[in-house]
Amino acid sequence: MFANRSKLVLMSFLLLLPLLCLAGGVALAKRYQQTYGCYDDRPPLRSFNVTIDNSQSQMLIEQLEKFANKNGFSYKISYYTPNGEDFSVWMEREDVEVVTASPFTRGEFKIGFYNNDCVDPTLASEISGLVSDLESFVGEIPSVTITEEK
Repeated sequence: MFANRSKLVLMSFLLLLPLLCLAGGVALAKRYQQTYGCYDDRPPLRSFNVTIDNSQSQMLIEQLEKFANKNGFSYKISYYTPNGEDFSVWMEREDVEVVTASPFTRGEFKIGFYNNDCVDPTLASEISGLVSDLESFVGEIPSVTITEEK
């Protein structure tokens, strides 16, 4: 009798195991979607364009790094040309990501502030101080032009 009961418990467990795994997988997929789903096709919270002289690229990089250090962002840069004139900068922290890229023309850069938290999204009104701070750092470059996008 004990052997029959053991077999019944074992069979029940073996039948329930795939269902539990499936339920766990669905729960993980749902959590993943909640956590990272907002990254697909996300518009910038705020953005502006920066125009500098081609010889001032290094100054822009230095100012972006100062901003990142002051405001607790991780900082990554990618160079696309050997002379360092074409580059992109990513600054990231839990709530906001700031991307600086030169879309097509040397000396012209687009800087965008993006929500980086899908669960508790950052609002554009919450980052106005960050935007002003970055504009201030970039504004220290001689003859820079900053144009806010609406």
